[in-house]
Amino acid sequence: MRDTETRKKDVLAALEKQGRYWLATAPIGGRPHIIAVSGWWDGHELVVTTLGTSVSARNMAMNPLVTVAGGDPSDAIVIQAQMIDSVAVEDGADLASGFKKAMGWDPREMDGWMFFRLRPTRIQAFRGYDEIENRDVMIRSRWVI
Repeated sequence: MRDTETRKKDVLAALEKQGRYWLATAPIGGRPHIIAVSGWWDGHELVVTTLGTSVSARNMAMNPLVTVAGGDPSDAIVIQAQMIDSVAVEDGADLASGFKKAMGWDPREMDGWMFFRLRPTRIQAFRGYDEIENRDVMIRSRWVI
């Protein structure tokens, strides 16, 4: 089993690789909605992009609390986050260049897409059932270690 410090290092390494995640959103009092997204970790927040008229975008506008999951059951990262802002891709040049560099594609080539910056509030990391205990590496937006 990994200790908390090792789990944090593994989480940061996974986030810095950039990648694809599952994004779960829900309107207040409503049913969850989940989509696959590309995500760029800028060192502090996860930047994702999707169509501005999508169910996910509408849900985040009503309820900024989201869950992002990456990996698989044998090596999972689960991030609870708050959407702190959104911007049309054509209005976010710095976000677009960072996203393109990290992910290898430019959302500005898509009509109607938006960037959403997600600030983690809780991050859990676990490899299988053996690591369910002590899985928190971030609580209340602060690293545990």
